[in-house]
Amino acid sequence: MSFRRFALALLLSPLFAISIPAADTKKVVWDPTRTTAPDTVEEVKALQDTVKDLVEKVTPATVALILGEVDPSKPGPQSVGAGSGVIVSADGLVLTAAHVVEPPVFGFGVPGQRRERDRKPPVLRLRLPGNIEVKGKILGTNARLDSGMVKIDEPVPEGATWPGAKEGKWPFVEIGDSTKVHKGQWVVSLGHPGGPKPDRRAPVRLGQIVEAGDGAKILRSDCTLVGGDSGGPLFDLTGKLVGIHSRIGEKLDDNIHVAAKAYQDEWKRLVRGDVIGRDATAVMGVILSREKSKQPRIDDFPPDSPAEKAGLKKGDLIVKLNGQAVPTSEDFDDMMAQLRPNDVATVEVQRGDETLEAKVTLARVRRRAAN
Repeated sequence: MSFRRFALALLLSPLFAISIPAADTKKVVWDPTRTTAPDTVEEVKALQDTVKDLVEKVTPATVALILGEVDPSKPGPQSVGAGSGVIVSADGLVLTAAHVVEPPVFGFGVPGQRRERDRKPPVLRLRLPGNIEVKGKILGTNARLDSGMVKIDEPVPEGATWPGAKEGKWPFVEIGDSTKVHKGQWVVSLGHPGGPKPDRRAPVRLGQIVEAGDGAKILRSDCTLVGGDSGGPLFDLTGKLVGIHSRIGEKLDDNIHVAAKAYQDEWKRLVRGDVIGRDATAVMGVILSREKSKQPRIDDFPPDSPAEKAGLKKGDLIVKLNGQAVPTSEDFDDMMAQLRPNDVATVEVQRGDETLEAKVTLARVRRRAAN
């Protein structure tokens, strides 16, 4: 066994609960910018102490995200998605991966379900350490980078014990300068592999940066990640956030993280609720019934709906879009995917015994912010 593997085996013993006697009384301090493995038992202990202090500091702000909810009155399997995130402000802003809160292709959807792009977002809950569960709101996402932001949408619960809780503040971590991260630098990964577990803290993975560059928006590390870790935090050894877990490479120890700078560069847009990277996608502003193999019916309108402004009403059945028959809501989704913002779509609807036509100027995708 190499010394590096031996050192890591010691370091990652459960809850760091080992005691390694020092060879002398002089305390070794680990350099957080170091790129090499520890050479002595004293250095292993120094690295261990650094990681232990870091984990105690950042774990309170590391959260699980649960998207969707199970309705016990409905038979059969129901889709509930789970991922990770980290709180980065006292008022409850949370960074995560876009694909955690906005599964690919159809925007606001629970995995496995197709929804029209401006459908109301599903229920989002965040679970903090201690099984504290709170509601959240999806803010902005960048589908191309896989960056996302949500916000805790309720007050700090009574009885919370973290620093600042009595003043209504959430635990949070400091965002570091990811442009200064370099190859070989030691980093710590937290997250909720396999989804959150009631009696389990966010597991800790230690690794090194495999690829980084000045101003890079993507980092690669050899921290082992699996499903459920997506959206979780990557820290340098000073305890500052330098990245968010995005996806696994060809191997479990070849993983891709969105650099913190990518979030900072688009901060205002993410807070505002913009859907970045899918801005070319057009929306009509209708919330459709989702009855399988049935004509799509307008159940409701989101705020500022172009369709509602054009005269469409709740209960209208969409018969044709730009002269093409629309047999199901899935067909409607597919047709809308071909259109662009500011296109004028001709929509034929059935309203009672009448067949009516409306001209709808399509809008850009934008998600409303939490406040």
